[in-house]
Amino acid sequence: MLQNNLHRIIVGSVIVAAASTLLPVARDTLKPLVGQVSRQMRFLIVSAKEGIDDMIAEAKVERMKRHLDHQFIIDYKEVVEEIAE
Repeated sequence: MLQNNLHRIIVGSVIVAAASTLLPVARDTLKPLVGQVSRQMRFLIVSAKEGIDDMIAEAKVERMKRHLDHQFIIDYKEVVEEIAE
């Protein structure tokens, strides 16, 4: 039992020592990578937003074109009917 507890204490101490040594190295290594991924994600989000805004604008223009075409057709029919009378 004492040997088992001693084994746990030794393993725990080695893990703490390794973590205190490796964490600063891992942090310094991963920090630029996280920054680069963050910039790429920001670029993708902005690009997607612009694409969606473009699609919405195109849909609005098409809707306005159809509405104007419909108005001109009605006006044309009224002009033709007035001329026919």
